Formats: sequence, structure tokens, C-alpha cells
Amino acid sequence: MLLSVGCNAKVPHDTTAQGRLSAQWMDFKLSYDLSSPTANWPLPSELLEISGLSLSADGNFLLAVQDETGVIYWIDKHTGAVVRKSDFWKEGDYEGIEMTPDALYVVKASGTLYQIRNAGESNQAVEKFNTHLNNTTADVEGLAYDAVNKRLLVACKAPAGATASDALERNVYAFDPDSKTMSETPVFRIRQSDVQAWLTAAANDPATAKIAEYFSKEKKDAFPLTPSAIAVHPLTGHLYICSSGGRLLLILDRNGALLHIAKIDKSLLQQPEGLCFDQNGDLYLSSEGKEAPAVLVRFAYRVE
Repeated sequence: MLLSVGCNAKVPHDTTAQGRLSAQWMDFKLSYDLSSPTANWPLPSELLEISGLSLSADGNFLLAVQDETGVIYWIDKHTGAVVRKSDFWKEGDYEGIEMTPDALYVVKASGTLYQIRNAGESNQAVEKFNTHLNNTTADVEGLAYDAVNKRLLVACKAPAGATASDALERNVYAFDPDSKTMSETPVFRIRQSDVQAWLTAAANDPATAKIAEYFSKEKKDAFPLTPSAIAVHPLTGHLYICSSGGRLLLILDRNGALLHIAKIDKSLLQQPEGLCFDQNGDLYLSSEGKEAPAVLVRFAYRVE
């Protein structure tokens, strides 16, 4: 359970470079109205289990995968219509997709990465990379490109280990496209203590109440955060992480320190699994379908 403290209380938190409450959290303003999308499109049944989003190299389409078939989908970002699709591998649990300046990448839940050059063309070439995450239960769900550091960020839904401390954090690793290697240790960590520090510090905000309620519920998992997608904001460099559990959007600064947590409306996105940005900062989120079809939602970027 979360502890309740007075609004003037000093909030203890980790002050290391990774995993802490950002000193800028009080000045942060979310640039999206998550209750008012500018577009909301139902997706076809073949994308019922859509699990990843990315912007195409030319910026004209959204690229998507779903977690049962090795197929890339091209979606018109203005209409939400699937305009093209292409096989890249056999059936599998594919969870993330990301375009880089050199190639398209897809990641499996196991941590296996697929590099796809000339996707959908007659000269398409696919190379498969196994990583040390194949030997863990980390359950990879998100993939993003960090242009500043020229690396792919790989977000895990579950702990990478079995210790008590592992259970209280979720990790983000880095894959180097040049050396074709995954970092042995996480480059970012989201810890339960970071979330609790933010909830305590932001307790006076009415919007925090539902988020606090989710994290205070007794659950089988001691830390119920379940990262399902990750993306780097093209204008601010902030790291956005979507959690399907609790339907949350977490924003971290460039150093991985927690800036903000926002709640995603269940009526808009039942199970958010995909996340990407347009060049102008517009945010796209996709949700798997349950009782209703899968959906793709766009939120306009607002400059305060």
C-alpha cells in the first residue's frame, strides 16, 4: 500500500542517474488532452491483436504488427485504413516495430530482433538476432529508436530476474544496430519507489487519485506496471512508455527520471499496446480489441 504523507513532506527518492523522480516534474505539462482525440479509427479484424506502431520512413504511414503473424501493415495516418501489408517472417509473438534511418526492426516477446531492409519490396532482406533476453522471462513488449544515441530501446513487461528487487522494477535495454548486441544491463529502470515518490509529490492533483488507486490495490504482482509500448518524443526527447496494466502513460526525461504519469480513458483504449509520434509531435496510440474492434487513436500535440 502507498503511504500518505503531508504535501510539505520531503519525498525521499533515488538520486542516481537512472530511476528517480525528475526534479522538473513540477514544471512538466502534458502536451496532450488524452480525453479528446482528434481521430479515432476502428481497425480491421486482422489487427484485433495489434501490438506495435511506428512511423514510416517517409512519414506518410503508420507501420504496425500484431502478435500472431509475421506481417507488416501500412496504415494511412489520415484515415486509419490499412493500405498495404507484407510478410516478413513466420508466425510468432511479435510485440514491437520501429523504423530507424537504416532499416525497420521488429521485436518478439522473447527478445529476438528482426532487421528488415527494403520492407515490402522485391529485394526485402531480413536478418534475425538472438539476444540475452531470450534466456529470461522479461517479456519484451516495446521497441523505440533513440536517435541521439543511435540505439534501439527495448522495454520489458515483466521482471528480468527472480529476486525481490527485480519484482519491483521494469527495465529498458538498448540494442546497438552497429554491433548487433543488446546491453547486458538496463539503460533505464522504472522502479516502484519512483512511482510512489511521484504519487506522493503529486497527491494534490485530483487526476492522481485513480492512478494511486491502481498501484495501491493488492495484486499478485507487487509492482503492477506492465510496459506495452515505448517511443521517444521527436521534439522534446522525452521517453513515453505505455502500460496496458492500469492504462497508463509514463513520461521520463532524457536521463530516465520520472516526470509524469497520466491515465488513459478506458472508453477510448481498452488495452493500449502501440505508441508512436508523428514528426510534428502528434501522438498515436493503438489498442487491442476485446468486446469491440481494435482501435487507432490520434491526439494533437499542444504547445503550451
